[in-house]
Amino acid sequence: MAKRVYMVVASLMLIGLIPFVAKGAANEYLNSYAEKSVSDSITVAGQISNIAEGMPRTVVIIECDISDKSVRKICELDSNNSFCARIPLSYPHTFTINYNTRNFISAFAAPGDSIYLDIDASTTPLSVSFSGDHSEINQQYTPAMQYLNRLINSVSLPSDTVAIQEYMPVFKKYVMEGRDSIDSYAQKHNLSQEVKSMLYAEYLYTLANFACGYRGKNIEEQRAFFLDPIFDIFNDENTKVMIFAYHISAIMSQFADVRDSAPKGTVRDIMYACDEDAPVPGRSVFFNTNYYDRLYADNKPVDEISIDGIKPGSIIVYSGGEIKEISDKNPLEWLINEYKGHPIYLDISATWCGPCRAGLMKSEDLRKSFKDSNIRFAVIWLRSTADQWAKLAPTISNATHIFIDDVEMTDRIMGHLNIQGFPTYLMIDKNGNLIKNNVPRYQSLDLPDFLKSHN
Repeated sequence: MAKRVYMVVASLMLIGLIPFVAKGAANEYLNSYAEKSVSDSITVAGQISNIAEGMPRTVVIIECDISDKSVRKICELDSNNSFCARIPLSYPHTFTINYNTRNFISAFAAPGDSIYLDIDASTTPLSVSFSGDHSEINQQYTPAMQYLNRLINSVSLPSDTVAIQEYMPVFKKYVMEGRDSIDSYAQKHNLSQEVKSMLYAEYLYTLANFACGYRGKNIEEQRAFFLDPIFDIFNDENTKVMIFAYHISAIMSQFADVRDSAPKGTVRDIMYACDEDAPVPGRSVFFNTNYYDRLYADNKPVDEISIDGIKPGSIIVYSGGEIKEISDKNPLEWLINEYKGHPIYLDISATWCGPCRAGLMKSEDLRKSFKDSNIRFAVIWLRSTADQWAKLAPTISNATHIFIDDVEMTDRIMGHLNIQGFPTYLMIDKNGNLIKNNVPRYQSLDLPDFLKSHN
């Protein structure tokens, strides 16, 4: 449905000060870019303490922008266990930092900001302390996300095919209950109104992500759900939380005409960014011309992708109704060797990603139609749990499923393949070459012809 989704729910606690070494690294980094514009980027730096033997030496910083220019930065820790990187950020919103866990550190930033973190790797969930820009917001918002996670995990929405008059009351009931719980938490922890409003939006659009496969009884009911007034989709305040953009992406994949009603602003800019079928608009159409320049004017080729540098490890494969554990394998090399001479349409997904699930489930007929061809279909599941994967994989036919639990392998796969979010689609041709540019997504009208051209 959507190009990609980053539904990230942070699991963090404790606030303090970042150590001198991380600040020094960040200041040195900033000085090296002193003559460059920071109007469309942020600097993120920090240090990780209490790293046990065998823990990863990488940190992942994820911009969480909906466009295909979004950046996922893989940072190698230095000898002081510190990291520092500059990433694009075109408008104020939350982004994520990940270390050795499926739970992400969520932080808020605006273009030009410098954010500092001190992460304690010995705690579960990770403990984090903030300083730098917007530290007060992040000191409130980040631990509140752990509380929000518990609310979200208690939600059980009806089937995607339930009629809208039955579905929406249940959905709105959860929204109201969530807001009441956030109010109680906010009063107890003395949260600012800005943080409380961000938590409202985070909760609402996370529920929307769970429901992004909603079909109702017909297309009119589907439209009614996504455009319900509860979502307030033209409110630019919603853009402060990254998950909002994926609701917009779900809308644009089905109802691109909604943009015609959108006022000029960040929301409409996002609508253009996530509508991959739209022609390039004029620059004056955009509210944020820096964002426009990044999306359209700077048409640099996508970084070269390669499986080199992805260290072998343990993978779990589900294929033909059987599950098998395989050790000491690079999953991409395993796929190429397993289906040597066959083109492979590769979907990189996460079990919690609504559009990932929707794309796979709604494309059963397409995979079935290619069952007797040379094309093979595969899914690599990252940032997922084994239990969720074991339940989901058998429901998706005519595909080989690879589950990867190794965090550092996941980081390196996403870094070397330039994976910015879920789902991401690649093609491995019959000679084992990887293709990423212009690979149609599931449910794209161009996908059948694309697959035939590689058959």
